[in-house]
Amino acid sequence: MLGVSRQAISKWENDQSSPDTLHLIKLADVLDTEVEYLATGQKPVYEEPPIILNMVKKVDKVVEKVVEKPVIRKVVRVKYIRNPLEYALVGLGSLAVGFILGAIFF
Repeated sequence: MLGVSRQAISKWENDQSSPDTLHLIKLADVLDTEVEYLATGQKPVYEEPPIILNMVKKVDKVVEKVVEKPVIRKVVRVKYIRNPLEYALVGLGSLAVGFILGAIFF
C-alpha cells in the first residue's frame, strides 16, 4: 500500500531509520491513526470548546454608537532662510584660509 520495501519497514521497526514525512502521513492514513501518535507514541489530546448556551439574546431597543474622530492638527513647517550674504562671507573666509595654508605649507 505504501510502495516501500520490506527492508525499509524492517529498519523502521528496529529504529535504524525512520520514515520520511510523506510515508508517515500515508502510514497514518492506512492505519487510521494520527501522525503524532506514530511519531511520538502518545495519543494527541484534543480539547473540546465549551458549549455556550443562549449566545444570542433578543434586544428590542436600538443603541446608537457615537464615535468621535480624533482632531487632526495642521502641521506648519517653517523654513529658516539665511541671508545669502552670510554664505558669501563664509565662502570668502574659507577661501582666504585655504590660500594662507597653501602658501605656508607649499
